[in-house]
Amino acid sequence: MLINKLNKYGENNNIEVKKEVPAEHKKYLKSVVAFANGFGGKIIFGIEEKQDSFEVCGLSGDIFKIKDSITNSIFSSIEPHIIPSIDLDTIEDKTILIVNVPSGWDRPYHLKAEGEFDGVYVRVSGTTRKADRNMIKELMFEGSNRYFDKMICPELEINENSIQNLCDTLYHKALENSKSQFEKDAVTPITKQDLLSWGILTQSNNHIVPTNAYALLTGHPALPNRIQCALFKGTDTTEVIDMKEYSGPIYEQIDFAYKFVLINIRLNASFESLERKETYEIPVYAIRELIVNSIAHT
Repeated sequence: MLINKLNKYGENNNIEVKKEVPAEHKKYLKSVVAFANGFGGKIIFGIEEKQDSFEVCGLSGDIFKIKDSITNSIFSSIEPHIIPSIDLDTIEDKTILIVNVPSGWDRPYHLKAEGEFDGVYVRVSGTTRKADRNMIKELMFEGSNRYFDKMICPELEINENSIQNLCDTLYHKALENSKSQFEKDAVTPITKQDLLSWGILTQSNNHIVPTNAYALLTGHPALPNRIQCALFKGTDTTEVIDMKEYSGPIYEQIDFAYKFVLINIRLNASFESLERKETYEIPVYAIRELIVNSIAHT
């Protein structure tokens, strides 16, 4: 079941595999930090990634000694401390080791050897990346149970009509993005209580007030933001072929950026029997995910 899932979906923001436990522990400790700074995850040792598939290779040696070594390495190398749970499993008569890293509350987590800023890592599209300044700032908000998008936007004034307009807009946007009738049927009208539970609205001094998330979703100038898209000639940024800048509600900016990419990448055509099949050089689902991830971490 595990191998089938990996062969179908591959590694992602919550799963990473390694053939063996590397002698240089930092190679997996960075991912432990990234999982703790995100939604948690698993590192599975004893599975090898081939060119187009995953295979169980198992671990050799004293498996319990390996388990203790990983536990001690994680506990002593990362701050704040992380205590993982480590499980053993047998697949095809081979032993694998699964390190379960919980989502942490004391963010940002970091490698002690690299420092509290340079040692911060996050997961982005199934890979472990060093966190930039903005990501670290957001993790600090989360670690203190504060989130930038949930903070009150004092420059923005709202009323019942503007709240209902946003509810209606988000509802229709959800219907528009539904890819099947089944998904459309699952969409329900959005209420003011939903906006409160999502942190788009909050309560202050017995009044309902908007947060930064409300400003982003409505494109209000109280919180100016925009997406810049550019097409360059070659692999550097010296010569610009096309450039666009988009503003407004954040979901509209995402749609515009997505369309900009589609316009500027190749569309390949092939024939299967008598049917013409068109495919973009980059999977379209990955394009939107990359755009959304870049905005979420900005």
